[in-house]
Amino acid sequence: MLEPKQLEKAFKKVEDENWMFRSFLKGEDSDHLDSRVHDLHRELFKHMDCISCANCCKRIVPAFTQKDINRIAKHLNMTGADFKVKYIKEKQGVLVIKTKPCPFLTGQGCSIYAVRPECCRGFPYTDKKEMVFRLINLVENCRVCPVVFEIFERLKGIYRTEFEEYKKEMAFYWK
Repeated sequence: MLEPKQLEKAFKKVEDENWMFRSFLKGEDSDHLDSRVHDLHRELFKHMDCISCANCCKRIVPAFTQKDINRIAKHLNMTGADFKVKYIKEKQGVLVIKTKPCPFLTGQGCSIYAVRPECCRGFPYTDKKEMVFRLINLVENCRVCPVVFEIFERLKGIYRTEFEEYKKEMAFYWK
């Protein structure tokens, strides 16, 4: 599996192919795709220490619900209002952390890990159903998460023959 620092460069090499592969996967059976992604998720996360990686904490701006804000503020002995002033901004109607990397990221990992926001708990969402409807996020998360990058590369291997045929058929559209 790639080291987090290698992801951006590796992603740039396969970005166009990943977007084409995303289009190919849209035509796959949703349950079948879910099964394959979930199997890869379980296998790869056995060998991944997310806390030591923390690439998502460095590169993504998480969204917060009011419930998240209240829970984390209580943990930090703050009011929800004070927490919002110090750490949160509204962007396109969504409450997000003000800074990147996340201000709760320390040299030892996430300082609020036990009470982290729901969106952080679920990232990278490769264990969720209906992956066929999450493919844009899956491609984008290849930039951030070594496991997602590896899942996508392994899926390309699984679907190699069918994907090669798809590329030939769609060559005109992907120039």
